[in-house]
Amino acid sequence: MRDAAEELLEELSASFPLKQRPLLVWRRMPSSAGKAYYHLWQISLSSVLITDEERLKVTLTHEYAHLLAFERHGRTAGAHGPAWRQAMSDLGAPPIVCHNYEVERRVIARNLLYKCSVCGHEIPRVRPLKRGYIYTHQGCGGTIRKA
Repeated sequence: MRDAAEELLEELSASFPLKQRPLLVWRRMPSSAGKAYYHLWQISLSSVLITDEERLKVTLTHEYAHLLAFERHGRTAGAHGPAWRQAMSDLGAPPIVCHNYEVERRVIARNLLYKCSVCGHEIPRVRPLKRGYIYTHQGCGGTIRKA
């Protein structure tokens, strides 16, 4: 897969050259298929999600378009704005923003529990509520306190 990625990057660079060829890096990214880093002039691809040629082509083209838009328009290019969409069009790809690959999401334990003093409604939270504030339950107006 890595050789195919280098070949595809070479093709993209030949068709739409950038001021320098981006560095291609493979990372263990379980939910993001790829990322473009302007300040490093680098494209990172997920060793977890990029499992076939089609995913490789879609993802690498998407990330290359970010660098192409940045080179053409600088910081005003925006993430998935008109400059990026134009770059995708120039590269012959539809401007699809997000992938729909199956991903493994981290499960965060909800270990804090708050309760409404009036109706008893339970509110699980990951982070504690800020101290010094009075929080009220929208449903009944009761005060929310740690259970």
